[in-house]
Parts: sequence; structure tokens; C-alpha cells
Amino acid sequence: MVMPKTIGRYEILEEVGRGSMGVVYRARDPRIGRPVALKTIAFSFPLGPGEEEEFLQRFYHEAQVAGRLNHPNIVTIYDVGEKGAGGDAYIAMEFVTGTNLHELLAGGGRLPLLQVADVMEKLAQALDFAHENGVVHRDIKPANILLTESGQPKVLDFGIARLAAGGLTRPGKFFGTPNYMSPEQVVGAEIDGRTDQFSLGIILYQLLTGEKPFVGDSVTAISYQVVNVDPPPPSKLNPALRPPFDRIIRKTLAKNASDRYARCQDLTNDLKAAVTEWRDSSEQSTPPTLVSRDQARGDSTGPTAAGVRGITFLAPRLSRLFGSGGTPLGLGWIAFLICLVLLASAPFLLYRSPGGRATGSQPLGLLTAPASAGSRAAPPATGLAGLAVAPGPTVVDPAQAGRLRLTLVHRFSSGRIEVRLDGASLLGERLKGGSGKSRFVRTLPVPPGSHRVEVRVISGHNFDDVEGIQGDFRPREQKSLQVTVSTIGKRLKLRFETPEGGTSHR
Repeated sequence: MVMPKTIGRYEILEEVGRGSMGVVYRARDPRIGRPVALKTIAFSFPLGPGEEEEFLQRFYHEAQVAGRLNHPNIVTIYDVGEKGAGGDAYIAMEFVTGTNLHELLAGGGRLPLLQVADVMEKLAQALDFAHENGVVHRDIKPANILLTESGQPKVLDFGIARLAAGGLTRPGKFFGTPNYMSPEQVVGAEIDGRTDQFSLGIILYQLLTGEKPFVGDSVTAISYQVVNVDPPPPSKLNPALRPPFDRIIRKTLAKNASDRYARCQDLTNDLKAAVTEWRDSSEQSTPPTLVSRDQARGDSTGPTAAGVRGITFLAPRLSRLFGSGGTPLGLGWIAFLICLVLLASAPFLLYRSPGGRATGSQPLGLLTAPASAGSRAAPPATGLAGLAVAPGPTVVDPAQAGRLRLTLVHRFSSGRIEVRLDGASLLGERLKGGSGKSRFVRTLPVPPGSHRVEVRVISGHNFDDVEGIQGDFRPREQKSLQVTVSTIGKRLKLRFETPEGGTSHR
């Protein structure tokens, strides 16, 4: 098909997209000299006698209402018109560069949880603004959400589903995308802004789990699930999520619109609180089985030194309390209370004892081999006066340990990288960089066996992502883990490279 040179008054420059309703062109408005996105809309239904004038009136009315939506997260509609004698129409819109959410998800991309909350909040603000102005989108889906080069979301095609219908009710016809439609859309009931909220909840579910909540081999199968079936809680598909995320999804995807949030902003308020709880929990969840770097260097700020300082601090005060001059009674009470302090702190001191610490230049992380999920925990040892003492960390033979050579390519001026092996902390260091690309390289010891390696990279408030990958480590084998940062998706990508040349991705 030959690309037209003009549509209406607009000069066509290139085709940038094609969908079920028509073609999208990059065009130029010669009157103003600005670029526009020109979307043609093909109407697949015939107009009956006397319907043409009614159709055009409603079409222009809907376009006029949608065109009044002036919001930073909504792509602005500039103009509408008729393409030609065939009855097709066009809409001239703000031209924005970036990638849509559908392309990102289809390519296996995911957004960091903090960015998910930020994107959802801005989308909620855009939708609430539209709803307050009497406009319901009716076709919220990833393909209609554009992420600009700066990561800001913009909603496309406001009112397009309504415009495609021409405002005319036609039996057996509904407009929207089945995977993202609300129950009331499927059954043809009255709709309001909570329909868009339901669709937004489906997108949130997909961002949290990587899966669509409603799937099937046909429109009928998908529609049945939308109306009758509750999807699995997100935490079932993504165990890193906590119960608040399940409650948010359950409320947003309620079958009855009255059971959903009153406004989309209410949804994102709960989402931000859930992300804050998740982040605080995530930052505090490092198991106390590995010594810190300061402790590995023999720093005197560890628990044992703290206990000694505590006794030194208490002794003179106990002496003043129970008498001075070194009387047998006073010294006896002091000795008795010091013994009580030592007994009470014995489990903590022994649990964090330096007996298993690395010496010399032995890398951090060689000290523990986390037990497999099916392994049996060893019975606790008994310490002083029968007190239970947590078993010390398992020491791995350095001669048998594998090696993980981690390489991170980034453009951060500052930040932090954390590495965990099966949930146990393996590395935590600051990142430094300049104006161009920087490389961070570390070689870490790993016990032989199959392990999940998780990498977290943080840079201020703009980037915080965790990504994991499973790997099999043989004794004395070195695996190379390449970590890169996606500039558009703002997420980590992990790739194993072995000496044999094999790779695995995540």
C-alpha cells in the first residue's frame, strides 16, 4: 500500500505504527510547523440511512471532549477530520518519542518495583483527571501507555474506543482489548472511571508478576474469566511480594465496580505504602550469618567488643551502687551481676562469634553454605547453663569453592551494589563512576551446587532494582555474570557466561 503524501492539511513523513483500527504516521502541521502523530481510524461497520450526520456530530463531540484533556501524562489531541470519501477519520495528536509498555513487556522486560509505583501513580493521576472531566478511556492497555525517554508515562488514545464506536450503540459489539476489559464492559453494562481502574489493575498485576491475570484461547474464554474467575494472588507468582500487594490487586480487580477503589489515586496510595513496607523489609532482611567487612578485618566494634565495653561500663557503677572499698560483699554482688550479664548475652555473642571469620585475604561470603530447602536443620548446641546456642556458619573448603566473576557496566556517578546467594549476603559495596560508562568487577567465592544469585543496584531515588538468576557451580569452576542496566526500562539484566561459551539469561 502506497503511503499518502498528505492527509487533510498534514504532510505525511513516515509510517510509525499499524494497528487494528488504522495506521499511525509521523506528520507535520504546515500551519504551525510542529510534528504530530496522525492516527487514521477505519470504521469497519456500515452506516445506515440517516446515520451519517448523527455519526459525524457524535464523533466530533467526543474528539472535542477528549481534546480538552490537558495533562502532563496524557497525549494531547490537537485535531480531528475526515480522511476521505471512504468515511475513515483521522486524529492529530502530540508526537512523543519513547517505547510503549506492550513492547517492553513483550520483550521480557520488567520495571523495578519503585518505578512501577511511580508509573502507576502518574497514570492514576491522568485517569482521575480525565474522569473528573467526564472522559472514560475504555481501552487502557500496555500498548496505550508510552514511556518517554525520561521514563515518564503518557496515556495514548484517550477516547479512541469511543470514537471508533462513533457513540452509536450496536448489538453484539464492544470496544476494548479482551485481556484488559472490565466485567461491565464484557456484559455491556454502564461504565464509569472504575472501568479504567480495573484495566489499570490488570497492568499492575502484569508488572508485578510478568503474567496476565486473564488468559485463554479465545475471546469467549478470556471474557468468561474476566466476569467469573479471580486470578491467583500476585504473591503466588512472585514470592518476593508481601500480602498488601495481594489486597490491592483483589480490590482493584473486584468483579463489582462498587467494591473497587473510589479513585485511581486511592489505589496508588496503597501501592506506595506497600512498596515502602517491602523496601524497608528488604533492606533489613539480611541474615546475621555473615560477618560484615569491618568484622572480617578484626574491627573492635563487633558484638564481643560491645559486650566487653558494656561490662567495663557497668563495673564502676555497680561498685558505687553496692559499696566501695573492695568489701567482700560489694565485690560478690558485682561478680554475681556480671555473670548474669554474660549468661544473658551468651546466645547472641556466640551466634555472632568470630570463630568462623575469614582470615587474611579470604573473600567475604566463603563462610556459609545456606542449607537447601529440603535439608534438615541441625539441633541447636547447648552453651553455658544449658542455654541454646545457634549453630555457627558452615565453613566451605576454599579448594573446592567455585568463583563468580561479576561485571557491572553502568553510568551512575554514585550508588551501591548488593549481591546475595540463596538469600544470604555475599557482597555490599559502593559504586563510583564518571561521565561515561564505568565497570565494576569483583570475583566472589561460591560453594559448589545450584544457587540463586540476586543482584541489587541502587542509585539515589532514580534507580533501585533487584534481579535474580539461577546457576550451577562446579568445584573450582568460574562463572562470569554480566550485569547491565537498561536505560529505557530502568532495570537490571543478568547473563551468565561460562568458559565453554554457554549463556543463560534473565
